[in-house]
Amino acid sequence: MDEAKSEPPKIKVVDRRKFSAEGEPVDTAEPVVETTAPGSPPEDPKAESAAATPESGPATPAPGHRGQPSQPFLELVAMLAGQAELLLVGAEDLPAQPAEAQRMINYLGVLEEKTAGNLADDEAKLLSSVLYQLRTFYLQRK
Repeated sequence: MDEAKSEPPKIKVVDRRKFSAEGEPVDTAEPVVETTAPGSPPEDPKAESAAATPESGPATPAPGHRGQPSQPFLELVAMLAGQAELLLVGAEDLPAQPAEAQRMINYLGVLEEKTAGNLADDEAKLLSSVLYQLRTFYLQRK
């Protein structure tokens, strides 16, 4: 048998990135060349970006995760809902402003629309419930 046929042909891959993984400029005169066999599976760039590194901290969950509710998300919903409620009822020196309250309610509606399918079940239920309550309150106050 011919030994040249037993070895798989190699593919030349040229890395043309201008910066290294550490963020330092790379000399573009000498590109880094890697060779792989056609039978070997290609590396998954998504798996590499989702992996935890000491510099980046823990891996971020993939889109569409159904994990625990995110504290910043809950705080954002609470902040917008609180503003909408305050604008609906007014305060000591602040008259009720239903038009501004409607804008806050619309912001929450956009948030619900744009995050559909990407929220934890508890987050989606909370946002839906808050929107229903604010819209009902708005209609009562109008």
